[in-house]
Amino acid sequence: MISGPIIDRFKESVESVAGHCVVTADVTDAVKQIIADLKAQRIASSEDAPNAHDIFQFDVGISNAQAGIAETGTLVLDSARERHRLVSLVPPVHIAIINASSIVETLGEALTLLQKDKEISPAITFITGPSRTADIELTMAIGVHGPRELYVIVNGSK
Repeated sequence: MISGPIIDRFKESVESVAGHCVVTADVTDAVKQIIADLKAQRIASSEDAPNAHDIFQFDVGISNAQAGIAETGTLVLDSARERHRLVSLVPPVHIAIINASSIVETLGEALTLLQKDKEISPAITFITGPSRTADIELTMAIGVHGPRELYVIVNGSK
């Protein structure tokens, strides 16, 4: 199991923005546990995503993140590597899976990691905690324009 200061900092940062973070070597078990705890019935995955119209009917969306930024707890999703990024944006709960080796300290390092093999994708999604917005009176609302809950599973196996 991979652990260390950067993983710990990432976990703390995710949790500081109202996200949930689990570091585990058993991703499948962690996903099953979260789904069971939520009593979720309809699950969408970026691997076999439903069409854009049907995505609104799902309880949970599961995606992979290509990078994580420890200083902010931000997930980075590269549209060139994810089949359907709506699963991370529409269902009320988003579960993101990231490899521990893809967690870096800063935004600059994350962009360098994405560019390692090729040009950076024209569409990158940055996710920091559940969706939040504030009205003109600065009243904070969670989940108005995206998921109300974010679960991050860090794959700590080598």
